[in-house]
Amino acid sequence: MNHIDPAWLQTFVEIASTGALVRAADRVHRSPSALSVQLRQLESLLGVILIQRSTRRLELTAEGQRFLPYARRMLDLQQEAWQALRPVARQAPWRVGLSEYFQPARLRALLDLLQEQAGAAPLAVNWQRSAELLQMWEDDALDLAVVTADEPPDGSQLLHREPLRWVASPDWRPPVGQPLPLLLLTEGCPVRDSALRSLERRGIAHELRMTCSGSQAVVTALRAGWGLGCLNAAAVPAELAVLSERDPRYWPSPGRLAFHALARPGARGAVKRLKAWLH
Repeated sequence: MNHIDPAWLQTFVEIASTGALVRAADRVHRSPSALSVQLRQLESLLGVILIQRSTRRLELTAEGQRFLPYARRMLDLQQEAWQALRPVARQAPWRVGLSEYFQPARLRALLDLLQEQAGAAPLAVNWQRSAELLQMWEDDALDLAVVTADEPPDGSQLLHREPLRWVASPDWRPPVGQPLPLLLLTEGCPVRDSALRSLERRGIAHELRMTCSGSQAVVTALRAGWGLGCLNAAAVPAELAVLSERDPRYWPSPGRLAFHALARPGARGAVKRLKAWLH
């Protein structure tokens, strides 16, 4: 069999769909006479009559009814072939910033939730200190940010609060007659500020033994028994001792850590999902 011109197939399908030569011609932006010629050419190639004229409209013959689904499939396949060769437009990534204190033990579940919210868009996550995340937000480099701060950032929503805990390795003991050796983050960290204020209010001597750039560095130093640290409840690894729970009178909680969400208009639905997930 000779090759079938896709224009002939389109003509046949439109005539079959509309039942009128004039309406079919309007759809394909050609004259009725041109469609008649194409239909005759298709019928001549196939050796059958596909459409016959009744008193009011054009109707498919039995052969036309059998051929119609094949004609549609051939046109669909042609369209699919064109689509397959077109360059795929890559969606812009969904840019998320997460405070390193925010649910580190549930990070896998958190990332799954965020990927669900991102849909087909690639998920790009920055997991770091809130100071850096706030700067990225100001630079319009994030679509959603979860940060810690003593004062709510402009335009933010309160997402969650949780208590702070004094933590150390299980075998760590406070030094007798010496300042408490502290393992904390650098200046500007709300956890650091709360810990220092708590000790100062109680008049307890202390010194910074190690200043870390990230909370995971603090956790590593705590595991090594280098000193005393302060973490929010959800960020305390199971292998560390929570002194605030062992002896809350001597190690009272330094306070509570607030997490705030900043979201661009297209990401505000994710804030509701995060709140539900947390509670």
